Amino acid sequence: MKTLFRGFFSFAVVVMLCITALCSCDKEEKYDFKFEAPGRIYSKPGATQVIPFIAHNITSMSVSSKPKGWNVDKVDMQNWTITVTAPDAYADDSNKYEENGLLKVTGYTAAGTVIYISSYLSLQNKAIDITGIYSNSYIISEPDTRYIIDVTHIGETSQKITPADAKILWQSDSKLINYCEFKPEDGTFSFFVGSKEIKDSYGRVEKLVVPEGNAVVAAYDNDGNILWSWHLWLTPEIVEENLIVASSDVFMDRNLGAYSNSAGSKVGEDIFNSYGLFYQWGRKDPFVGPRDYNFYANSDHYVYTAGGGYANIKYVDAKTDTEGSKYQVGTMEYAVANPLSFVLGSEDNDFDWIYSSHDNSLWNSSQKSINDPCPRGWRVPKAGAFASFDIAESEDLADLEAVRGAYGWNLVDKYSGVSMFMPGAGRRSYQTGVLTNMNNYGYDNVPMPWVGHYWTAGVIGTQAESMFFDLNTTRAVNNRYEPAKKMYRANAMQVRCVRE
Repeated sequence: MKTLFRGFFSFAVVVMLCITALCSCDKEEKYDFKFEAPGRIYSKPGATQVIPFIAHNITSMSVSSKPKGWNVDKVDMQNWTITVTAPDAYADDSNKYEENGLLKVTGYTAAGTVIYISSYLSLQNKAIDITGIYSNSYIISEPDTRYIIDVTHIGETSQKITPADAKILWQSDSKLINYCEFKPEDGTFSFFVGSKEIKDSYGRVEKLVVPEGNAVVAAYDNDGNILWSWHLWLTPEIVEENLIVASSDVFMDRNLGAYSNSAGSKVGEDIFNSYGLFYQWGRKDPFVGPRDYNFYANSDHYVYTAGGGYANIKYVDAKTDTEGSKYQVGTMEYAVANPLSFVLGSEDNDFDWIYSSHDNSLWNSSQKSINDPCPRGWRVPKAGAFASFDIAESEDLADLEAVRGAYGWNLVDKYSGVSMFMPGAGRRSYQTGVLTNMNNYGYDNVPMPWVGHYWTAGVIGTQAESMFFDLNTTRAVNNRYEPAKKMYRANAMQVRCVRE
């Protein structure tokens, strides 16, 4: 039933648009009539909530309809509130109750104009409290569920902050995360994720899964400064059920932030869903990837604010005006307070995004660090994690036609024989922040996106260690694979988490 959520929400938006249009048509009569929020989530059967509304020049109102089993206890025109009680039980085969539906209200002006508004009501019958397993990143895989996370702990440590507020900073779909609530008394942030239908070849619904996407929640102080932030990773496939057990490490089967592993598929949607997110070395906050699977025009994927507007990546350097900011560009403090700012590399510090020194502890090979971006139980691979792998021989020797559509390669563990497909999703440049993923060998004189860059927690001198591969689109003998390649730390690259 909760699959109706988006439909109801869209209907409510349409109603509100109609009201706006109605207001603008009558220049003589001015009024305003709306609910302060588009809907309400009820945590248990029989719960009561007071729902505020706005009513200017509304002389009377009445409840037009409500979901079955819900009670409107009071309509208070003086204080502009409606008191609503949820059904005594969840829905069953008797059809006595509806867990979701619209509360529709009719308002009347002094001139007799009729206005309709609505609010979505939902009896939440599934909630997952993960406040006890705090981390920088959370895997969200249950559809139609309210999640509750802790927003007071920094990483997985005992260090704590005291936020004045918390809200969605950005999300990959404008309706991915809904009905958010911050409770300052216990430092929790809750949000609702809906579902999408998976249908068979006959159009019948087989199952409901969580919609794919990524989001970042930020905690703020009283002045609106970001204190810390957390990654929400919505993926319908259960990560724990799809592991790559190599000779030295247990790897996730997909990149951090990816929805699946394309496993060599040549279907554009499969390839796109396998790319994941991009991270500057030592930072916990992700940057989105390309807008399309083949990196057309190297455009960034759209991301949205909680209000539905666009949230844009900022590209900053030492010359950036930080007036009004507590911190200067090129510091760890600035990076924490500005999760959407890509800090360009400093030439004076060997193109590190930290400008005054190199901090080798931001990610750590010996233990999971406070800035590690992987979920609880996982971490950035340690130095040398890819040393036992090499490109699958069958692909290394294959002709171009056989491999060019996969946008990646299978890496094979030389000791265990385990194979792991790694998408070639490129990187964000340390100099510009722009997505860079093209080799220049050409296919019919068209460069192809087949370059892979994956961070480890290791460092090599002033630079950081990465796994790198490059598919030569003209001669296989020129294919390259480097399990420990030096890369400037200001590059943003992908992460394939391993089991702690």
